[in-house]
Amino acid sequence: MANGMMIFFILLFTTLTGSIGALALKQGMNKIEQLTLVKMLTNWWLIFGVLLYLVSSIANIYLYKFLPYSIAFPMTSLTYVWTVVISYFTFKEKITPLKIIAVLLIIAGIVIIAR
Repeated sequence: MANGMMIFFILLFTTLTGSIGALALKQGMNKIEQLTLVKMLTNWWLIFGVLLYLVSSIANIYLYKFLPYSIAFPMTSLTYVWTVVISYFTFKEKITPLKIIAVLLIIAGIVIIAR
């Protein structure tokens, strides 16, 4: 059985790569003025985002080896927490009181389900 620290780092890696992958996809779509398949397939931000999503998915599958699905999958909602933080710094999106409440509820849910 894996120790708790290893599981924590796998979860952290899974959620961060997923969130950064989404950021890259957003950045890539912001760079495309006219949407065509060729432009999407040759946009390095989109390629990077898809690769990070793939890496995140593989790490997530690996996490399932150590945790029950009913615990592991809800814990990946930590991705949304990272997304709020990264969006603030990258896209200058506002962190509203409602977003703070939502993030706190997600964290509370993760803590509850981890017990």
